[in-house]
Amino acid sequence: MNHSRFWGKDMASALRAVRGSLGSDALILDTRTVLDQNGGGIEIFALAEPEQKQDRNPAPSSRQAKAWILDENAAKSAQPEAIAPAGAEVREELAALRSMLSWLAPGLNHKNRILKSLVAQGLNPEIMARLSEAIRDADGADERERTYQALTSLVPTGGQIPDAVDRLALVGPTGVGKTSSLIKLTVFESQRLQRRVGWLNLDHRRIASGDPLALYASILGARYETAADVKEANRAWERLANCDLVLVDTPGVTPRDEKGNKDLSRLLQALPGLRRALLLSASTNGADMAVWIKKYQCLGFDSLFFTKLDECRHFGPLLNTAMGAGYPLSYVTLGQNMAGDLEAAKAEVLTSLLLTGSENND
Repeated sequence: MNHSRFWGKDMASALRAVRGSLGSDALILDTRTVLDQNGGGIEIFALAEPEQKQDRNPAPSSRQAKAWILDENAAKSAQPEAIAPAGAEVREELAALRSMLSWLAPGLNHKNRILKSLVAQGLNPEIMARLSEAIRDADGADERERTYQALTSLVPTGGQIPDAVDRLALVGPTGVGKTSSLIKLTVFESQRLQRRVGWLNLDHRRIASGDPLALYASILGARYETAADVKEANRAWERLANCDLVLVDTPGVTPRDEKGNKDLSRLLQALPGLRRALLLSASTNGADMAVWIKKYQCLGFDSLFFTKLDECRHFGPLLNTAMGAGYPLSYVTLGQNMAGDLEAAKAEVLTSLLLTGSENND
């Protein structure tokens, strides 16, 4: 069956165009942002879902939706029993969350499959309460679209690199992907704007054991400096003064290493005009993410940056953290490729991840 292409100035208007032509059961194949001189919009590729006899016990779908695709049928296939791990303890916990949802959001039909899937995805009761209020105020042709609009309004984003001169340090635990994210950011910004980019590597341990950043800097044409202490960092900072954008790679420090975090904080404070983004793996459990954010506050970070979304199966903890931490979400990484697997955080993308995440667990 041939697919059709639809366009709208935003996701909501593009979805209305799909439903108006193909009906509410249209299958979303792909979405992409289109940029042009008129401001651009959202382009959706979709086809009509063929009518099928309803099975009382349908087998789980094998279709794997892209994480950022807003699939109109995701809510229909999102059964919490299929998503949650087996075990009496987990079932009891899910039942308790449903009960709490009913109490927190009495104006909503808590038996609705969309809300069930959000609970199963891991949204906590506090966020569900905020969501219930936002849904009542949201515009939309149906409940799914109202839920989409409400979630989009709740996700805090910001802290991206501006068009002007900027200095940004990437901080976070070991193994979260700071170095690869620095390279991805450089590629992303180079494609967006022509600017002079400089790198400062403060991870002296990596420098001593071999420095892959030096090779990448030569490939990407970035000015490259290294420093092991405050004095060296100040000198390197001066040499990078004429760069439009300076990205700083920092050593990985565990949340429990208070001395290491204090030493890094003093080093970063010696660099004037430096912003900081805290990188966290999206696959980390929500409780640890909340603790880590508190532990890393001594570094004075400005935004959150989630990595490894391709390794994440349940996006509820990610949204809980983004909505509850009090910091905007600036960027996300979606894979291992140095080019193309980083995106500026958009509320629409994160909402789509949550609404389609349940299908990825089939």
